[in-house]
Amino acid sequence: MIRNLSHRFNQVGATALFIGIIPPLWAVFIPVIGVETGAVALICAGIFTAAGNDPKNAGKIILGLLIGIPWGILVLRFTALPGSHSVNQFLALGVLGAGSILICGLTIVGKYVDSTAWLSGWAIALLVLGHVPMASWHWLPWQLALSMIVGVYLIGVGGTVVNDWVKKRS
Repeated sequence: MIRNLSHRFNQVGATALFIGIIPPLWAVFIPVIGVETGAVALICAGIFTAAGNDPKNAGKIILGLLIGIPWGILVLRFTALPGSHSVNQFLALGVLGAGSILICGLTIVGKYVDSTAWLSGWAIALLVLGHVPMASWHWLPWQLALSMIVGVYLIGVGGTVVNDWVKKRS
């Protein structure tokens, strides 16, 4: 029992140490180089964790997150069309939301893209880009992509690798 508790403490302690160092380093460092979307990495690491922490699924998750960025841009562009903002938004959200599920569920795309991550990436893009005028986006979509990749690979997969390493050592 004490050995199991010690083993568990090593795993939890390693994860806590990793999370206590890597995300804060990212949060402090990234604004220095002009990236404004650092917190997105934490959200995407959470999505990776919720999907089971399996590095084999990281590619599908990151593809879904990244596809969500242009999906969000499409919604924001459709919403800005002449007519009722609410109607445009409803139609764009409905068509693109259902479309992403149909594409993943009925085509080979679902083999390579995680539909939950796609919808999450879409929501993240809407949240971040929707609060900035389109003319001011500049590199913001690329910053989102960078933060998504860092969240899944550096924080998510990195944390899993560290945890697995500690597990083997204890």
